[in-house]
Amino acid sequence: MQFGRFLAHGEIAYGVVEDGLVKQITTTPFESFEITDHVHPVEDVRFLVPCVPAKGFAIALNYWSHLAGRPAPERVEPFHKTPNAFIGNGDPILIPGDAGRVEEEAELVVVIGRRCKNVSPEQALDYVLGYTCGVDVSARAWQGGDKSWWRAKSADSFASLGPVIQTSMDLASFQIFARVNGEQVQHCIAEDMIFNIPDQISTISRYVTLEPGDVIYTGTGGATAEIKPGDTLQVEIPGIGVLENPIQSAP
Repeated sequence: MQFGRFLAHGEIAYGVVEDGLVKQITTTPFESFEITDHVHPVEDVRFLVPCVPAKGFAIALNYWSHLAGRPAPERVEPFHKTPNAFIGNGDPILIPGDAGRVEEEAELVVVIGRRCKNVSPEQALDYVLGYTCGVDVSARAWQGGDKSWWRAKSADSFASLGPVIQTSMDLASFQIFARVNGEQVQHCIAEDMIFNIPDQISTISRYVTLEPGDVIYTGTGGATAEIKPGDTLQVEIPGIGVLENPIQSAP
């Protein structure tokens, strides 16, 4: 099943996405709901950020091919993505003028479905609503030069999500593709991941309570590509869809 958060006729709502239609639901996917008789063709809605995270995490150095000679981490290494950074499909990624080189990191993103505290890896997937496409935008000069990653990873618009939430994924065989201006720049595969998704959820929930709608960017593989104002970035995960964002200069 796929869920979308969308704008249609001036109203923001959640819906079930299937067969080219968005079937509006009474509440949200994070609680009990019923499907209403409000049905919209997909082309008549604008998909928004598919959830509204109170907080987000991303996992550093979590693909073997992304290490580039660096030692592999000994444990899951999360860092924060702050709420101001989250944008949806079609929203612009805004590059500050003093950011230097900015790169995309295409990722599979976990969407938490219910309150999650101190869960075991064996329990972890029971707390997941689903999965979506994401971009962990990264300003490399700030990442290397600042004492923390507060702006390198969480400047406004530096965390794209969407277009929809897919409730079931084969976590052993997913693939992630990134394209800049139509040219493929990344191809990530599940087998390359160092720490699996249950371990990520379990580690974070040991210290930080995860709430419905919170998200975890699960890492990126291989070399990442520079993005500049004027570019168009696409991230595709088969089974979920294509997340597309134009790149613009920040005002």
